[in-house]
Amino acid sequence: TSWTRAMGKQWYQRRVRGAAEEDVPCHLKRPLLPVSRRAHNYALIQQCDMTEEMKAETLEACVTAFDKFPNNNEHVARYLKDLMDKSYGSCWHVISGEGYGFDITHETRNLMYMFIGGNTAIVIWKCS
Repeated sequence: TSWTRAMGKQWYQRRVRGAAEEDVPCHLKRPLLPVSRRAHNYALIQQCDMTEEMKAETLEACVTAFDKFPNNNEHVARYLKDLMDKSYGSCWHVISGEGYGFDITHETRNLMYMFIGGNTAIVIWKCS
């Protein structure tokens, strides 16, 4: 480990001073990966407490909402809330966005937490 630290320091000093790439030991070379968001094109369900039929309909509604309003989380949430209220009665709540935490109380068999389009999370639950 101390040898690796010493070689790493030498490699860094040579790198800063403009040494050739061939001078760097292969075990100290690290690929420079671009910083990018990891986006996927499918819905990733983290937690679901719904019947299979309700789960399938809600998933389809989420994908449709995200396709209709890809850049507006407020419209996605409103669309899903209105659709769930019409289909399964009132008192549905929806959160759509990135980088949030939640702690909710919900009725049993009426919760879905999923990611869609990369980092966008959608939480749908019923609480009366």
